Amino acid sequence: MNREETLVRIGEIVGTHGIRGRLRVRYYNEDKKGFLSYKSLLVRNPLGRLEPFEVTEARIHRKLVIVKLKGLDSIDQAERLVGGSIFVERTSLPELDEGEYYWSDLIGLEVRTTEGKSVGRILRIIPTGANDVLVITAGVEELLVPATEKVIKEVDLVSRRMVISLQEGLT
Repeated sequence: MNREETLVRIGEIVGTHGIRGRLRVRYYNEDKKGFLSYKSLLVRNPLGRLEPFEVTEARIHRKLVIVKLKGLDSIDQAERLVGGSIFVERTSLPELDEGEYYWSDLIGLEVRTTEGKSVGRILRIIPTGANDVLVITAGVEELLVPATEKVIKEVDLVSRRMVISLQEGLT
């Protein structure tokens, strides 16, 4: 197993905050408090290089998390990471209940209907409050599908496939 397979993408750096090297992070978990427990993380900078960092400060600010990483002490140092992705070791994540999945495990899954028709691949997931919405892409077109038990019939992470029941109005 290579290093990439042990990592889970948990967020993205969307900007800087202030002039002392703090970062604005879009955390993929609805419960932002979960981010506050991380003591270290890895950042894939926009150039693709993975860098380890110690978290020295983290707090919730509206829908984002403001993070201070050791070694980033100015806005110039922090700006080089904007657009980067944040990862943690899979072993640092809590176990999920049956039928629950981390977004990073779902992104890229092939999606088929219960009739076997290919719909596309999961491009991203949008949190909406009521339920998440899967953004499925097949070429240029995107299909928005609610991530509910009524729609999602099967998830097979080993085969990298999801089976959905397309409800009326989704096609």
